[in-house]
Amino acid sequence: MSLLSTDPAKASVAKPVDALIEFLGGETGRLLDIGCGEGALSDTLSQHGYNVTGIDPLVGSGASAWRVRASAGAIPLASDSFDIAVFHWSLHHVPEESMSPALAEAQRVLTDAGRLIVIEPEPIGSWQEVSQPFHDETEVQAKAAKAVDKVVSVSASTLTRRRQYYLSEDRYSCFDEFVESMMSYAYNRYTEDQIRQQRVRDAFESYREGDIFRLQHRIRMEEICPSANN
Repeated sequence: MSLLSTDPAKASVAKPVDALIEFLGGETGRLLDIGCGEGALSDTLSQHGYNVTGIDPLVGSGASAWRVRASAGAIPLASDSFDIAVFHWSLHHVPEESMSPALAEAQRVLTDAGRLIVIEPEPIGSWQEVSQPFHDETEVQAKAAKAVDKVVSVSASTLTRRRQYYLSEDRYSCFDEFVESMMSYAYNRYTEDQIRQQRVRDAFESYREGDIFRLQHRIRMEEICPSANN
């Protein structure tokens, strides 16, 4: 049974890495993980048979995948050298003025038949309701979506787009665990006091299910690749 849905209203819960592996399909190859962070996803994909290179300004060390410290807008790698380029929850972290250059760079390093994969959270779901008061990414997520739309519209006659959805879910035993998790993110620009404001706590508490708190985020997965008739 598929983890993914073409209808966003029918998206179901899946683990991000499982959703990505299904979306990629069975064909492996040379994969560039753009915005890899510490590289957990890079290493997991490497273990699934992909030849992975991860790039990030704050790249961490790793055993399975090769890491490169670099920004998405200026990838220091050769053209036509990857079969797949993936932005996994990372394009909206790229500065707005660098989003289009980052997508262009990803296309540059792809082979002629290469696949550009962009996976982005959408401002929909319980995650959005709880985090919006201190970490509202609605605007940057919209800008990232617009940048992807531009890539497709500019080359509409030569590119095809495939889109599917799933729900990412996180579970917490208490509000303090949620706060600790949010403070652990490398790119956060908020304070602990902002997370602990009463309206955030109240929104979080509304998602209690027995002994756990369940927060969901809808995720949009897009593949952009050359049309079959090219």
